[in-house]
Amino acid sequence: MFKHESNACKSKAIKALGGSALAALLLIAGSVSVGPSIAADLSKTPPTEAEFKIAKDNLAAAPKDFKTHLALAELYKRAGSNKDAVKEYAQTTELNPACYVAYHQMAYSNPDSATVEAAIERLNKLKEEKPRDLLLRVALSELLEQRKEYYHAARTLVDLLYQNAVPDQHIAKVNSRIRLLLGKAKDMQTLEKAKGLEDEMEVVPPPLPEASLRRNLHASKIKEPKVMPGVGHAPLLP
Repeated sequence: MFKHESNACKSKAIKALGGSALAALLLIAGSVSVGPSIAADLSKTPPTEAEFKIAKDNLAAAPKDFKTHLALAELYKRAGSNKDAVKEYAQTTELNPACYVAYHQMAYSNPDSATVEAAIERLNKLKEEKPRDLLLRVALSELLEQRKEYYHAARTLVDLLYQNAVPDQHIAKVNSRIRLLLGKAKDMQTLEKAKGLEDEMEVVPPPLPEASLRRNLHASKIKEPKVMPGVGHAPLLP
């Protein structure tokens, strides 16, 4: 149903990348650092009012066309209006769940948790139909990363490697991203353990050293008073 539209999304991503072989290169770019937005690649200058008017007019004329929502989302992102951009990216994916570039852009536009949750559910449903789709897996991985579910973000790519579904030219980049995500998962686990120890130390007082404990217990025993001999201390006769 969305095959033609999906190809259009991929073509847009490839064009934005300046002729890269696959849109996957855009999505997997996050293996080194936070991936740059397509909008930033297209233009670093803020959009003009004329551009906004054209995009909004196109949207009004074709509200069910995902491409009109995607175009408006890109303008909002260029303008720094992430909240509006996320809304349009979400609408794009609702109209075309296979527009993976919209998920990628959404992931790096500071999306709210509810939008991320809905997008993940949409991709998981689509994954049942396309279990070996690399772009789908990378988009899902990016959204899971936004929720700080680093292990699951890595696992969704590892599963694809086990299925031998990653093209040879992308295996190195996929492995690099997996290592990045597993590193983040390990760092988070270390921080959680450290925080748990701090919380435990705040609740439970540290035990006394054994020598101090014996000394304190000895000092706490009731001592019998010493009776000094001499005047005033003679024992009473029965």
